[in-house]
Amino acid sequence: MKITIEILLTLLAVDFVSGFVHWLEDTYWTEDTPLVGNWIARPNILHHRDGMAFLKNSWLRSSWDLLLLGGIVVAVAKLLGVLDWHVWLFAIVGGNSNQIHKWAHMRRSAVPAPIRFLQRIHILQSPAGHAKHHVNDGTGHYCVVTDLLNPLLDGTGFWKALQWLATPIVGTPRRGVLGIGPRPVRSA
Repeated sequence: MKITIEILLTLLAVDFVSGFVHWLEDTYWTEDTPLVGNWIARPNILHHRDGMAFLKNSWLRSSWDLLLLGGIVVAVAKLLGVLDWHVWLFAIVGGNSNQIHKWAHMRRSAVPAPIRFLQRIHILQSPAGHAKHHVNDGTGHYCVVTDLLNPLLDGTGFWKALQWLATPIVGTPRRGVLGIGPRPVRSA
Protein backbone atom coordinates (compact mmCIF):
# COMPACT_ATOMS: atom_id res chain seq x y z
CA MET A 1 0.00 0.00 0.00
CA LYS A 2 2.82 2.41 0.87
CA ILE A 3 4.44 1.99 -2.56
CA THR A 4 1.10 2.63 -4.29
CA ILE A 5 0.68 5.89 -2.37
CA GLU A 6 4.25 6.94 -3.19
CA ILE A 7 3.71 6.21 -6.90
CA LEU A 8 0.47 8.19 -6.87
CA LEU A 9 2.08 11.14 -5.06
CA THR A 10 4.95 11.14 -7.57
CA LEU A 11 2.47 11.14 -10.47
CA LEU A 12 0.59 14.02 -8.85
CA ALA A 13 3.87 15.96 -8.47
CA VAL A 14 4.59 15.50 -12.19
CA ASP A 15 1.02 16.47 -12.99
CA PHE A 16 1.27 19.64 -10.91
CA VAL A 17 4.56 20.67 -12.55
CA SER A 18 3.10 20.00 -16.00
CA GLY A 19 0.06 22.08 -15.06
CA PHE A 20 2.16 24.95 -13.77
CA VAL A 21 4.22 25.10 -16.97
CA HIS A 22 1.06 24.81 -19.08
CA TRP A 23 -0.51 27.64 -17.06
CA LEU A 24 2.55 29.81 -17.74
CA GLU A 25 2.37 28.97 -21.45
CA ASP A 26 -1.31 29.84 -21.72
CA THR A 27 -1.32 32.83 -19.40
CA TYR A 28 1.91 34.74 -19.93
CA TRP A 29 4.24 33.29 -22.56
CA THR A 30 4.16 34.53 -26.14
CA GLU A 31 6.22 33.86 -29.23
CA ASP A 32 8.42 36.76 -28.10
CA THR A 33 9.09 35.45 -24.59
CA PRO A 34 12.88 35.08 -24.27
CA LEU A 35 14.21 31.53 -24.33
CA VAL A 36 10.80 29.79 -24.44
CA GLY A 37 8.91 31.83 -27.05
CA ASN A 38 9.74 29.90 -30.21
CA TRP A 39 10.51 26.66 -28.42
CA ILE A 40 7.43 26.30 -26.20
CA ALA A 41 4.93 29.15 -26.63
CA ARG A 42 4.64 29.01 -30.43
CA PRO A 43 3.77 25.27 -30.55
CA ASN A 44 1.36 25.78 -27.64
CA ILE A 45 -0.47 28.56 -29.46
CA LEU A 46 -0.65 26.40 -32.59
CA HIS A 47 -2.03 23.57 -30.45
CA HIS A 48 -4.82 25.83 -29.19
CA ARG A 49 -5.67 26.86 -32.74
CA ASP A 50 -5.54 23.27 -34.02
CA GLY A 51 -5.67 20.68 -31.23
CA MET A 52 -4.66 17.93 -33.63
CA ALA A 53 -1.61 19.64 -35.17
CA PHE A 54 0.89 18.24 -32.69
CA LEU A 55 -0.26 14.67 -33.36
CA LYS A 56 1.79 14.88 -36.56
CA ASN A 57 4.99 15.23 -34.53
CA SER A 58 7.05 12.18 -33.71
CA TRP A 59 7.48 11.17 -30.09
CA LEU A 60 11.04 12.52 -30.09
CA ARG A 61 10.07 15.85 -31.66
CA SER A 62 7.34 16.28 -29.05
CA SER A 63 9.41 15.10 -26.10
CA TRP A 64 13.10 15.96 -26.61
CA ASP A 65 12.91 19.06 -24.43
CA LEU A 66 11.13 17.24 -21.61
CA LEU A 67 13.63 14.39 -21.83
CA LEU A 68 16.44 16.93 -21.52
CA LEU A 69 14.80 18.50 -18.47
CA GLY A 70 14.23 15.04 -16.97
CA GLY A 71 17.92 14.28 -17.47
CA ILE A 72 18.81 17.50 -15.68
CA VAL A 73 16.49 16.58 -12.77
CA VAL A 74 18.15 13.14 -12.51
CA ALA A 75 21.66 14.64 -12.70
CA VAL A 76 20.93 17.26 -10.03
CA ALA A 77 19.35 14.62 -7.77
CA LYS A 78 22.46 12.44 -8.24
CA LEU A 79 24.75 15.37 -7.34
CA LEU A 80 22.68 16.10 -4.25
CA GLY A 81 22.68 12.44 -3.22
CA VAL A 82 18.88 12.12 -3.40
CA LEU A 83 18.51 10.09 -6.57
CA ASP A 84 16.00 7.32 -5.95
CA TRP A 85 13.17 5.63 -7.82
CA HIS A 86 10.81 8.57 -7.12
CA VAL A 87 13.11 10.90 -9.06
CA TRP A 88 13.43 8.36 -11.89
CA LEU A 89 9.64 7.97 -12.06
CA PHE A 90 9.17 11.76 -12.02
CA ALA A 91 11.70 12.17 -14.85
CA ILE A 92 10.29 9.33 -16.96
CA VAL A 93 6.66 10.40 -16.64
CA GLY A 94 7.56 14.08 -17.04
CA GLY A 95 9.61 13.25 -20.12
CA ASN A 96 6.53 11.62 -21.58
CA SER A 97 3.92 14.17 -20.52
CA ASN A 98 3.54 15.46 -24.09
CA GLN A 99 2.85 11.88 -25.20
CA ILE A 100 0.26 11.51 -22.44
CA HIS A 101 -1.26 14.77 -23.68
CA LYS A 102 -1.22 13.43 -27.27
CA TRP A 103 -3.05 10.26 -26.21
CA ALA A 104 -5.84 12.47 -24.82
CA HIS A 105 -6.25 13.96 -28.33
CA MET A 106 -5.96 10.76 -30.37
CA ARG A 107 -8.74 8.58 -31.75
CA ARG A 108 -9.53 5.93 -29.18
CA SER A 109 -8.62 3.15 -31.62
CA ALA A 110 -5.12 4.63 -32.03
CA VAL A 111 -4.39 4.61 -28.29
CA PRO A 112 -2.78 1.43 -26.91
CA ALA A 113 -5.16 -0.68 -24.77
CA PRO A 114 -3.11 -0.34 -21.53
CA ILE A 115 -3.16 3.46 -21.94
CA ARG A 116 -6.93 3.44 -22.55
CA PHE A 117 -7.31 1.47 -19.30
CA LEU A 118 -5.19 4.00 -17.37
CA GLN A 119 -7.25 6.81 -18.91
CA ARG A 120 -10.49 5.08 -17.95
CA ILE A 121 -9.41 4.86 -14.29
CA HIS A 122 -8.08 8.48 -14.46
CA ILE A 123 -4.46 7.63 -13.68
CA LEU A 124 -3.58 9.10 -17.09
CA GLN A 125 -5.51 12.01 -18.48
CA SER A 126 -8.61 10.98 -20.38
CA PRO A 127 -9.88 12.67 -23.54
CA ALA A 128 -12.96 13.88 -21.64
CA GLY A 129 -10.83 15.28 -18.83
CA HIS A 130 -8.51 17.12 -21.18
CA ALA A 131 -11.34 18.41 -23.39
CA LYS A 132 -12.38 20.65 -20.49
CA HIS A 133 -9.21 22.67 -21.07
CA HIS A 134 -10.11 23.36 -24.70
CA VAL A 135 -13.59 24.76 -24.04
CA ASN A 136 -14.76 28.20 -22.97
CA ASP A 137 -11.74 30.43 -22.33
CA GLY A 138 -9.17 27.67 -21.68
CA THR A 139 -8.33 28.99 -18.21
CA GLY A 140 -8.52 25.73 -16.35
CA HIS A 141 -7.65 22.06 -16.49
CA TYR A 142 -3.96 22.82 -17.11
CA CYS A 143 -2.55 19.57 -15.73
CA VAL A 144 -1.96 17.10 -18.58
CA VAL A 145 -0.79 13.90 -16.88
CA THR A 146 -3.80 12.74 -14.82
CA ASP A 147 -7.45 13.69 -14.32
CA LEU A 148 -6.94 13.88 -10.56
CA LEU A 149 -5.58 17.38 -9.82
CA ASN A 150 -7.57 19.53 -12.23
CA PRO A 151 -10.90 19.39 -10.34
CA LEU A 152 -9.12 20.26 -7.08
CA LEU A 153 -7.01 23.11 -8.50
CA ASP A 154 -9.86 24.56 -10.56
CA GLY A 155 -12.42 24.09 -7.79
CA THR A 156 -10.32 25.94 -5.22
CA GLY A 157 -9.53 28.81 -7.62
CA PHE A 158 -5.82 27.99 -7.44
CA TRP A 159 -4.96 29.23 -10.97
CA LYS A 160 -6.94 32.45 -10.55
CA ALA A 161 -5.19 33.12 -7.22
CA LEU A 162 -1.82 32.39 -8.78
CA GLN A 163 -2.58 34.78 -11.61
CA TRP A 164 -3.67 37.43 -9.11
CA LEU A 165 -0.34 37.02 -7.28
CA ALA A 166 1.78 36.92 -10.45
CA THR A 167 0.25 39.82 -12.38
CA PRO A 168 2.01 42.61 -10.42
CA ILE A 169 5.34 40.83 -11.02
CA VAL A 170 4.97 39.38 -14.51
CA GLY A 171 2.55 41.82 -16.12
CA THR A 172 -0.89 41.72 -17.64
CA PRO A 173 -2.06 38.15 -18.15
CA ARG A 174 -3.70 36.33 -21.03
CA ARG A 175 -3.00 36.69 -24.68
CA GLY A 176 -6.71 36.27 -25.34
CA VAL A 177 -9.11 33.39 -25.50
CA LEU A 178 -7.27 30.06 -25.48
CA GLY A 179 -3.94 31.81 -25.51
CA ILE A 180 -4.48 33.41 -28.90
CA GLY A 181 -4.40 37.15 -29.41
CA PRO A 182 -2.31 40.14 -28.42
CA ARG A 183 0.80 39.79 -26.30
CA PRO A 184 0.55 40.73 -22.65
CA VAL A 185 1.80 44.18 -21.72
CA ARG A 186 4.25 44.40 -18.82
CA SER A 187 2.98 46.52 -16.01
CA ALA A 188 5.19 49.30 -14.71
